[in-house]
Amino acid sequence: MNVVKFSAKTKEEALKQVLAKLNASEEEAVYSFQEVKGGLFKGTTYECSGFLKSDILNDLQDYLKGILTGMGLEVSFEVSTKEGVTTIKMYTSNNPIVIGKNGSNLEALTTIARQFIKNITSNGPRIVLDVEDYKDRQIKKLERLAKNLARDVVRTKVDVKMDNMNSYERRIVHNVLADFKGVKTESVGEEPNRHVVIKYDK
Repeated sequence: MNVVKFSAKTKEEALKQVLAKLNASEEEAVYSFQEVKGGLFKGTTYECSGFLKSDILNDLQDYLKGILTGMGLEVSFEVSTKEGVTTIKMYTSNNPIVIGKNGSNLEALTTIARQFIKNITSNGPRIVLDVEDYKDRQIKKLERLAKNLARDVVRTKVDVKMDNMNSYERRIVHNVLADFKGVKTESVGEEPNRHVVIKYDK
């Protein structure tokens, strides 16, 4: 990974120089600052360290490939970014094994991937792992379920508690029901038992 560093009197100037060296926009880079105290007659300077998001995503793909080939699987990747979230789709020689029962293996692999990024930087890209279109199908299924439950809540005026879900799944429910008349949603509980409650809203 190509890490570029530059020191300047202001954070803005240090970042500007780092981005120029990377030939990247602010959205394409991961960067951090360190304050450097000067001596008796020197003022404070700021050191900016930065690298490309694409570099960390390439390193992550190599890391995931190592895990999957170690399992005897062939894999290829397709990467796309939308609304600040990068989706890495994996196409393997045995998708059911990678997905696991109810997506458990895919969820574990996602946790490992996020920790890989966290070990490098605390403000790296937000990622979602998918196997072909498994996540897309699960999202549509979850959206349909949420809408059906919301209709039941409007009809019966009785709140409904959904099953425990991770933050990504809860966000899907909140988003799909944001403009649904007659209900409001709320996340309740502590991880890993946090869930969405669909409440009747007059």
